[in-house]
Amino acid sequence: MPRLVIIFLSCLAVRSLLPGTDLAYGYETVTFRDGDEEQTVIAKIMVEAQDGGLMLCAEDGHIWTLQPEQILSRESNDQPLVPITDDEMERRLLAELGDGFSIYRTQHYVVAYNSSEVYARQVAAMYEQLYRGFFTYWKNQYWKLPEPEYPLVSVVLRNHDAFLKYATKDIGETANSVIGYYHLASNRMITFNVPDFERNVSTIIHEATHQLAYNCGLQARFADNPMWVSEGLATFFEAPDRRNPTRWRNIGRVNQVNLLRWRRYAPNRPAESLATLLADDQRFRSPASAASAYAECWALTYFLIKTRRKEYVEYLRTLSTGRPLAEKSRKERIELFEQAFDTTLAELDKDFVTFLRRVR
Repeated sequence: MPRLVIIFLSCLAVRSLLPGTDLAYGYETVTFRDGDEEQTVIAKIMVEAQDGGLMLCAEDGHIWTLQPEQILSRESNDQPLVPITDDEMERRLLAELGDGFSIYRTQHYVVAYNSSEVYARQVAAMYEQLYRGFFTYWKNQYWKLPEPEYPLVSVVLRNHDAFLKYATKDIGETANSVIGYYHLASNRMITFNVPDFERNVSTIIHEATHQLAYNCGLQARFADNPMWVSEGLATFFEAPDRRNPTRWRNIGRVNQVNLLRWRRYAPNRPAESLATLLADDQRFRSPASAASAYAECWALTYFLIKTRRKEYVEYLRTLSTGRPLAEKSRKERIELFEQAFDTTLAELDKDFVTFLRRVR
């Protein structure tokens, strides 16, 4: 969770609104300081803290976390917030990004790019392919997800240097070790033209899965979403298909990259491995353990979908109702998991490891 949000948690929120219930409060026009600049946004309140701090979701889908001293003025309105249109999003993106950028639009996406138009179209086509498959997949699990409320935005940059210039402002030094990301606050996907096309396809699908999950009610932004769930979903959907010209086609194929990582990890896997994966997100944040964490979260997600699909979907439904900034303890996370699957971690772990031995 970003540092700014951790600081904000200490403010002891007195009003936290669940997704879909906040329209009764109407929207607010809030003017605030953002660094050296002054911003005004039309937004709905997600969380209001005792000291006056706010978490806002603006009409373009950007979530702002504001400390009291940043806020210059507030004006309330009892009307529901109306998200901006794709036309307005296009106008704002061009004004923000400046010369050299163009817009390519599809049925569901607004893609801002300074790469070639051919590449932007290629990326956008993958987004749309995933979009159709994503909603069909969950419909087949008897979960009809709502369409995204805000325009889905992607920024496609021409090369690595352009990516670093943009991404460092969002994610700091992490930009040096990734080739794409979904930004939880801005609600945008960011990527660039990577020479290794197969790796790029996996990243595009992975980050686009995050964006869809957080925009259709499958997950709630800034709620307590265990990283094993978020990353497990993304790695489940991303699995590349070397036999297909687009390098990706079917959802839920065996992710061979993560299966290989799992096999390397399994012989020396600690007895408490599953507990550490579920209880908190620390393994994902350490360079020494991140690869095994990603491998295990894919493996666990694949196992649960293949063997306990109904319980897994209900578990996701429960998580999707989480309140913004409301964190569960390590114990609560494990208890929720055991309740959802009506088992103990020790019992499930045996079945999990046995199942993975058969996966090819």
